[in-house]
Amino acid sequence: MYDMTVIGGGPAGITAAVIALNSRMETLIIAERWGGQTTYGMELEDTEGREVITGETLLDSFRRQLDYLDFARHFDTVTRVVPEEGHFVIHTADDDRFEALTLVIATGAKPQRLNVPGETLLAGRGLSYSAASHAGLFLGKDVAVVGNGRRAQWATASLARKAHRVYLLAPEPLVPTPLAQKLNKMDTVEVLEGATVQQVVGAKFVEGVVAAMPDGQSREIPVKGVFVKLTRTPNSALVREWVDCDSRGHILVDTHCATSWPGAFAAGDVTVVSEQVLVHVGEGAKAALSAYHYLLMQ
Repeated sequence: MYDMTVIGGGPAGITAAVIALNSRMETLIIAERWGGQTTYGMELEDTEGREVITGETLLDSFRRQLDYLDFARHFDTVTRVVPEEGHFVIHTADDDRFEALTLVIATGAKPQRLNVPGETLLAGRGLSYSAASHAGLFLGKDVAVVGNGRRAQWATASLARKAHRVYLLAPEPLVPTPLAQKLNKMDTVEVLEGATVQQVVGAKFVEGVVAAMPDGQSREIPVKGVFVKLTRTPNSALVREWVDCDSRGHILVDTHCATSWPGAFAAGDVTVVSEQVLVHVGEGAKAALSAYHYLLMQ
């Protein structure tokens, strides 16, 4: 039986596993692949090399440690997690079964895609799903944000401090917030409610978007960046029946990353935290140390 099992191979999960191993806990991390926001590099036409998100160097060293310690990692899909008295039982798609005294859930969240021509081709070439990671690369450029909720509004406000002009393409009316009112008054922001993206334009890098407007006309907007900030779905289905979640499915945790179930901890996008990778790194470390302290008290 493991002291701790981590589910998820993103920044929070990788960090939790390494911290646990360094604390001499018998640890296993189960993931389909290494991924999460660390895969969202950004290459732009007027920058040399591949710009990556802050924290990538640190995470690379963590991944290398896990790749070397092959006994501590298992690439597979977790299909079921069953809490039992004093421990957890984890089942995978390959019919493997693991038991652990503590659990760290770092399964992330699934971003809603545009599902339009150009999105897949230009992802990482001007199109991003994380403003927190990539907004700083678009200083003085024209960019578009797609979405109408709070995340889209925060991304627009952040980009308005860096970009030349920001177009907020909101498929639905903006969620009413104080920030929404402020965005409508900003000279550098154009809010286009009822605008639906039909295509992301560009041969090698983002050059613009084509949007269907409420009047039935199509409008091509020249931009160098597109930030997709549509609804994200937390990947909490594995534990939602026995761990408390909010109305959107985010796992609820306390300041120590502890869930409502003793011995179960959660970190990263599956909870409600910033999209910044270094925050996920910190939350993963906190979850692992909290699990370690939990075991010491048993």
